Amino acid sequence: MSNVIVPPKDPNEIKPYHVVWCDKDGTNDGSANDDGELQSATISTSTWTVPTGLTEQSSNKNAVTIKGVSYLINTVATIWVSGGTAGNDYDVLNRVVLSDGRTLDKTITIPVRDK
Repeated sequence: MSNVIVPPKDPNEIKPYHVVWCDKDGTNDGSANDDGELQSATISTSTWTVPTGLTEQSSNKNAVTIKGVSYLINTVATIWVSGGTAGNDYDVLNRVVLSDGRTLDKTITIPVRDK
């Protein structure tokens, strides 16, 4: 799977990034219409691997609303990052262990640009 390139951040910003593991409409029922990776499971643990140059300020798997879509607790992993050098792109890995025992990885690429 290729990396997901997310919106850029300025080196001076502390900015949140999200990995949505459930269906993009916020559902997580495991039905035929559910195209999320959780398939009715939930996130038990979420860890982030952050490269040198970026700093993880905090992370969680709380309920969140993104672009008007509400997501339940334990369906989205969020990280707040700071730092970075303008002009560099950073690959940040999110690894989740699910309530059904599966382990999933997704990498996001965070471009750092001066604003």
